[in-house]
Amino acid sequence: MDGCRPMVIRRRSWLGCSLLLIGQWFFDPASQAADLPAATRVASLAFIEADGTRQSVVDVFSNGDVRAVELRGTRAQRLETIRTDHLTLEELRALHNELVIRSDLPRMTTEQIVGALEAASETSQLTAHIEGAAETEIGIRVGTRWQTVRCPATALLAVRFPDCTEVATVLAAQTRLQNLAAVALLGGRNVADQFAQDATRKLRETHPEATALTRRDLSMVRRLADGSSFVQFRYPGRDRGEDACLVSLTQSTAGPPRVSILDTPAIVR
Repeated sequence: MDGCRPMVIRRRSWLGCSLLLIGQWFFDPASQAADLPAATRVASLAFIEADGTRQSVVDVFSNGDVRAVELRGTRAQRLETIRTDHLTLEELRALHNELVIRSDLPRMTTEQIVGALEAASETSQLTAHIEGAAETEIGIRVGTRWQTVRCPATALLAVRFPDCTEVATVLAAQTRLQNLAAVALLGGRNVADQFAQDATRKLRETHPEATALTRRDLSMVRRLADGSSFVQFRYPGRDRGEDACLVSLTQSTAGPPRVSILDTPAIVR
């Protein structure tokens, strides 16, 4: 990481287990980067609770800055700490390609997503309503246009309705932005790369043919009350993903991390 700039903000709202993303993307870095102020937000992720509370997860800016929100504190009073990282121009280009060029996201609306879920629900006879679930709100900047879309219970409904391309598109963007947030929360690319090496060594004890994990496989970081960190990588598996699993590391304040491997949990539709 290029730096970690703690900025504590007191909030009196509780963020539940189900959160959703807000992503925003902007421009073609090759042609318009020079025209955007350095502080222009180009992509971000947030979760919208059932009661309307919005919790920011990560913001990406036109100069490559990444600002992720770390939540701590009690249910009654949460503390936010901003952790920072930085993307190179090449990495900004790659992110732009993922979220804009190769994605249907810029052409989608919230109404379109809701309609697609209703159609999928009618076809499958499975409900698209998840009580108390949060919404993923993703926004992207394309040229001068700022666009946001929302999708309820994205991760669950993507499994429940695997043929719903709109939900799959939102989930892909959410996953990528969550990865950027996790890298920043862990301490930046160098720290994330070291954790990925430790996770790979453990993974290959049970999956000798596994490809090396990288920081792109980092899915979650939680800082615990005792000062330790819980870090999780998602190994997608080979071929059809039969050997997919989660590699978890618990890093205490002293000593090497404890590493464990869990089969990817099944999600009930």
